[in-house]
Amino acid sequence: MKLKKEFDSFHKSIKIGSEANELREKREILQRNFEDNFSDKCALEGITVNKSDLRFIDQGSYKLDTVIKSPVVDRDIAVIFPLNIVTHDDPRKLKGIAKEILEIENRRIPRIKEPCVTVAYYQNDEEWLHIDFPMYAEYNDTLYLARGKEHSINYSWEESDPEGLNKYFLDILRDNAQLRRVIRYIKKWKIECYSSSTNSHEVPPSVALTILACEHFIECREGSNYDDLTSLCKTMAKILDAFVVSYDYDGKITSATMNCSLPVTPFSEVFYKMKKSNAHGITFYKRWKKAVDNLQNACNVESEHEAAKYVQKVMGDTFDVPPKEAVQAMSTIGKRETSFG
Repeated sequence: MKLKKEFDSFHKSIKIGSEANELREKREILQRNFEDNFSDKCALEGITVNKSDLRFIDQGSYKLDTVIKSPVVDRDIAVIFPLNIVTHDDPRKLKGIAKEILEIENRRIPRIKEPCVTVAYYQNDEEWLHIDFPMYAEYNDTLYLARGKEHSINYSWEESDPEGLNKYFLDILRDNAQLRRVIRYIKKWKIECYSSSTNSHEVPPSVALTILACEHFIECREGSNYDDLTSLCKTMAKILDAFVVSYDYDGKITSATMNCSLPVTPFSEVFYKMKKSNAHGITFYKRWKKAVDNLQNACNVESEHEAAKYVQKVMGDTFDVPPKEAVQAMSTIGKRETSFG
């Protein structure tokens, strides 16, 4: 089995450790702000939301235990409350209330984004963490996500199933530590490939990569020892095969599309932003194919030193490269001795 020690060490280095404590602390503080102030502020606006009816659930990578260290760590916390969305048909008002109660002048300035309200934290003027609060109204036993930016003319309550999405992922991930590791490796690949991107529409969303990894995962092990290199290679290769690629008469790629939908309501296309530009899909495909090529080379070469150098091209320079193997000269010496016979 190749590079087991190096993959074990690498996984430990990218997995969230002590940062998880700060994520918990920030969540507790912001949740208390919601619980203590949201209902009263809603009442001033003629909206009845009882404090006792507020529910908070984790979503995303924190809930799934697939968070990795990155320049900006994020955490998603759904806020759920009963609300008649026919009477209160403008979700921007509820998001505006959330922004007000979370704001601390000159210290904490929330932003209203299209799917959520977000609070960012900074160190040395650089954002290192943000916590997103998607807000859901519960109406007629169905949850609806508050969509719309603060002053946008486009807004809606979108039927959603955040708890069903959590269940979908957790059922697949249960007792599957290798899949969680593969998801983390793929997220690290994303950071390496897209760290300089200035347009968020060109970056494949983490939820999409997580869905693809779950759908195409291939377990690899020898007895009780898990082979992460081979599993990552085969999983990413299987995902590569799912791209729909078109070429012109000269063999040049004209389009590359990956189709991936949420497995629960609203069953939306998770790559919809990337699909607004054909160039984004082509870049995604080429970068993914390059990663697969390097991982296949790593699997095929005999030298662990050379294999690790190929993996570095996918995972970055923090992946350890073992020293070159010692040259075995004994066979040469033996041949020299027998030639004198």
